[in-house]
Amino acid sequence: MGELTMSNISRREREKQKRRQEIIDAAEKVFFTKGYDKVTMDEIAQKAEVNKALLYYYFKNKETLFFAVNLQGVRILHEIYVRCFNIDTDGYGKVKAMLQGLFDFSREYPEYFRIYCYSGTERFQMSDNEDAQEIVDLSTGMWRIMVEAILEGIADGTIRKDLDPVEMSIYLNIMATNALNLDFSFQMVLEARGISREKYWEDLLSFLNPALTQRSAWGPEK
Repeated sequence: MGELTMSNISRREREKQKRRQEIIDAAEKVFFTKGYDKVTMDEIAQKAEVNKALLYYYFKNKETLFFAVNLQGVRILHEIYVRCFNIDTDGYGKVKAMLQGLFDFSREYPEYFRIYCYSGTERFQMSDNEDAQEIVDLSTGMWRIMVEAILEGIADGTIRKDLDPVEMSIYLNIMATNALNLDFSFQMVLEARGISREKYWEDLLSFLNPALTQRSAWGPEK
């Protein structure tokens, strides 16, 4: 009898998880189409084909749903960083692979990338939501993976020894993310000059190469 009870509980839990995921998938479609600010819980409930009472049973507000959607993309991006770190190459090669992985993520999952950037704004920084905390943990994990790759590069001689790996990892992540999340006016300027997104990205990597692999022309010898 006890085993049957446990089986029923397990089945109910699976059904709850399935319903929760269906709501997240529905919310994802609405957020991707309209952005965060213009979406209402009514629209999400309608898309998920559930009543609002059930929607609020699973998610207390729109923000918690947004975190759940964003988390799906962050998990993908974190896995990309892990995979790049495990490539059989030198430290510099791993750093380049991670930056290219971020670019590929922005192209393959543009909507996930867009809400990933939006979630980094001040309005979403303070939350004790479980999904929000996992996003912070995974984002911190990606930063640490980058630090480890830079340390490997310093040790194997492919990255300058006079760099602070923590500072450089922050610099690289901020520059790369912002470069892929350009303001529309900048996009228009680049297009007018015949510079594609791919060319712009290639140029950025070429600018970063000497910053990582050569001593600063004006810095002290170390």
